[in-house]
Amino acid sequence: MDLFDQQKDIFGKVFLLANKLQIIGDAHLKEHDITIKQWFLITVISHFDDSPMITEVASMMGSSRQNVKQLANKLQDRGFVTIEKDRQDSRILRLKLTTKNEVFWSETAEKDRDFILTLFKGLSIDEITHMYSGINKVLEQIDYIEKN
Repeated sequence: MDLFDQQKDIFGKVFLLANKLQIIGDAHLKEHDITIKQWFLITVISHFDDSPMITEVASMMGSSRQNVKQLANKLQDRGFVTIEKDRQDSRILRLKLTTKNEVFWSETAEKDRDFILTLFKGLSIDEITHMYSGINKVLEQIDYIEKN
């Protein structure tokens, strides 16, 4: 298989990987009545020092503002996040993780760690390092394409 065929195959397998990750991620979280997309939203919010704007989170997730707001509303109903109006501009909505969220994830941390370790079992440190680097480079190229 030549390089271009490998690139096409990787492109297609990324979609397959995303679908399969969603299926097994949802199954992993099912007992807690949370989806992998909701987990991803919480993870993204946790990367901000302050309460991020919905638009900031949407950008970081590669999603629309509407999709993020829909996910956030469901998480707010369950007590994992709050959606608050910005103090200086009431048109801006900010997302804030709750104490319930922190307690929940600290209680499930070991099971989540095992899930991730199982997912990457069989890959060498070198393979994981290359995968990490390669995925980040593709994401950088996507950012470049989006800006031009």
